[in-house]
Amino acid sequence: MTEDRQSDVIVVGAGQAGCAAAQDLAMAGLSVCVLDRDPERVLKPCAGGITIKSLNRYRFAIDSVVRERHQSLHVSWNSRRQARLDAGMDMALMTDRPELDLLCRAQLQQAGATLEPSGTLQRIEQDDLGVRLITSSGHYRAGWLIAADGANSRVRRLVMGGSHLRGAFAIEGLIARDQVSQWPGMQMDFGALPGGYGWLFPKGDHVNVGLYLSHHRHQCANRDALAAYSRAQLGSDALYRIQGYPLGTWAPQTAAACGRVLFAGDAAGYTETLLGEGIYGALLSGQAAAAAIISQHNVAAGYQRAMCDWQEELHRVQWLTRLFYGALPLAYGVLRHVVGDPLARGLGRGWTLGRTVRHWRRSSRFSGA
Repeated sequence: MTEDRQSDVIVVGAGQAGCAAAQDLAMAGLSVCVLDRDPERVLKPCAGGITIKSLNRYRFAIDSVVRERHQSLHVSWNSRRQARLDAGMDMALMTDRPELDLLCRAQLQQAGATLEPSGTLQRIEQDDLGVRLITSSGHYRAGWLIAADGANSRVRRLVMGGSHLRGAFAIEGLIARDQVSQWPGMQMDFGALPGGYGWLFPKGDHVNVGLYLSHHRHQCANRDALAAYSRAQLGSDALYRIQGYPLGTWAPQTAAACGRVLFAGDAAGYTETLLGEGIYGALLSGQAAAAAIISQHNVAAGYQRAMCDWQEELHRVQWLTRLFYGALPLAYGVLRHVVGDPLARGLGRGWTLGRTVRHWRRSSRFSGA
């Protein structure tokens, strides 16, 4: 009979949400076991752009993995009507996601958490005292479990049943600098595909090229479309490390906790839909889950209360997403001529999208615009 390995908290998934939760828990003195499918192979699909609001949530400096800093964003509609939105300060930092995750994993281990391969998750049992996790590599028991295992969360299916939830989708690849005809700035090309945009994120020795779809019903984000976008923008389709991945955007419609299991990051659906930014929601939810467990008082309810503001933000952004992509190219004209620079400045100040829009509305009313 396999003996259960005991800890205070189990965290499944060592991405941004899992690492953020594990570090805070370990720093508070709790024993934390982090399980990941392959902790030695860090290759998380992610565009790797860090907004200032995300940067402000890290407990440590990430300068060592920052490849470029950008104070402006180049935008266009279907590669036409180009404009540059200026923040006047850093608005985004470019990282390569595997390098960022390695740094975060080193920090959680330095704080005292353990990182182990999860094997295949087979069963999860709960009672009044804790959670028991049975995997192909061992049995684990803890008072609480944080599920940070992505949009296709195996933990969610084992605990709550049902099939994969459907959210947004992205596909990306990398292209070496010597293959690029002209080095780009940070760029988003709205309308590059229905209900989404294409992006170029330069990162020193390569460019991250991608396509984002705000809803799964659009099926036009594939390798051929990505290659065509890369050729049109950079003069080459010599892409490597091509990956497609789902994004969790269903938070307003689903529970963030089930018994002694708390869901964080994409597993909870905490990615915003307009631009598909997930790192901020991952950090915020991972840290909030840790804080709720550390408090030891009404943990599940406390976690869900802590995330109420972000859930409301995501709900409003979902409405804005439908309005924006449904009204292109008219909506792009509003972005280009009216709200673009205020939006860039809000990002530079570390504001959420919702706060930026609310600030712009108040300022416009006050100025009579």
